[in-house]
Amino acid sequence: MTDPELMRIGDLAELTGKTVRALHLYEERGLLSPAARSQGGFRLYDAENVRRIRYIDGLQRIGYKLEEIGGLLGDWVAGSSPRGAMARIEAAYQQRLAEVRASIQELKALEVELEESLGFLAGCRPCDRAGEPAATCCTCKRAAATDAELMLIRGLTGR
Repeated sequence: MTDPELMRIGDLAELTGKTVRALHLYEERGLLSPAARSQGGFRLYDAENVRRIRYIDGLQRIGYKLEEIGGLLGDWVAGSSPRGAMARIEAAYQQRLAEVRASIQELKALEVELEESLGFLAGCRPCDRAGEPAATCCTCKRAAATDAELMLIRGLTGR
């Protein structure tokens, strides 16, 4: 008889929102290990496996690839002391935080570019060049007069 707290891989997949194939991949990469095996040889998983999968999910959401996650877990296991292991993980998280902050700044700049480009395009609605080819926008006095360096507009109009 097996422990009622243990589950088979299909149940683990359903509980975590992962596919069975993804869980097998985690095992192949050494990120996940079954807690036990049934008498019939089936892999069995426990609450610790659920926590590990959620940890992997969290790391993936902040941009870690499975290979990098394996490196983090390897650093943790290979740590000669808890302090050393924590220091390596802290350094990795600090680096990732810097990368996330840089991405946020890039996204904020893109947001401003999109907002300004949409504002510019909204001003094109009353254009009296109906029926003319879009390329005539390249000669538009409004586009030439704009002070903004709108890459998303300049790429179209060449100005």
